[in-house]
Amino acid sequence: MKTYTHGIPVIFFINLFSLLAPAASEKPGGSIHFMNGNYDGHPMLYFSQGDVQDLQLKAKSTHRHIADNIWNAVQIMLSNPKEYLPPWDPKRFSARWNEIYGNNLGVLSMFCVLFPERTDALEFAMDYMARMASQPSWLVKDAAWDEVPLAHSLVSFATAYDFLYNHLNKTQQEKYLEVISDVSQYMYEKSFSRGWGFQYLHNHQPTNCVALLTGSLVLLNQALHAKQHRGELVCSCEIRRGVKIIRSSVIGGELVHSAHSTIQSWLIYLSLLTP
Repeated sequence: MKTYTHGIPVIFFINLFSLLAPAASEKPGGSIHFMNGNYDGHPMLYFSQGDVQDLQLKAKSTHRHIADNIWNAVQIMLSNPKEYLPPWDPKRFSARWNEIYGNNLGVLSMFCVLFPERTDALEFAMDYMARMASQPSWLVKDAAWDEVPLAHSLVSFATAYDFLYNHLNKTQQEKYLEVISDVSQYMYEKSFSRGWGFQYLHNHQPTNCVALLTGSLVLLNQALHAKQHRGELVCSCEIRRGVKIIRSSVIGGELVHSAHSTIQSWLIYLSLLTP
């Protein structure tokens, strides 16, 4: 099994968010940047539905060099589905370090946004998400104390949910949201006992907290639309917690950089933060 979103391709993937897509406007007020955003449906993390056509046009013109990397990565996945689709069997899924499933889902979902005519890729993404959602846990069996692979899965699954929401049926929307909720809650609770939740010098901090933040933003969007005030309150707490830890790692001034994961997480955070 291989992943094509490590290293430089990751930078292209995140740059596509920050360069192509203006973030949704923000209402004034509030101490946490994300708490007063305009949550008006999906997609909403990096761009709105009104931005999609412009993204598609730029992917074929001014930003084609970035889109080509996404295109090539997904073509490789589609050429060998058995190798790149997550297994249905939970034992196989958790038997090895599995962050690749999250990494590949992120670029796959962006491909579906940019190239909607590729229905084969959308079908592949739907199968992919169904397999991810069927797992009882995204942790690695022999490293259950390490939330990093789970964080990779969460940030990409939540992103894919946001990007592809309008292609999901009602049952999928509800089921996948429950998955995001359960994993985000798990990460939130672990942030109080794991080192990445309170230590400045921790290489897992950006990866795990940005995943918590991304999942919580998707949940907040849904809670606001459903007028679930309790859900909104829970999401607000998770967002505040995630942002506080991320900012603390900067204030501490001694962040350990762990190759691509830390860089990827900071780029995602900056893209989410861009007004």
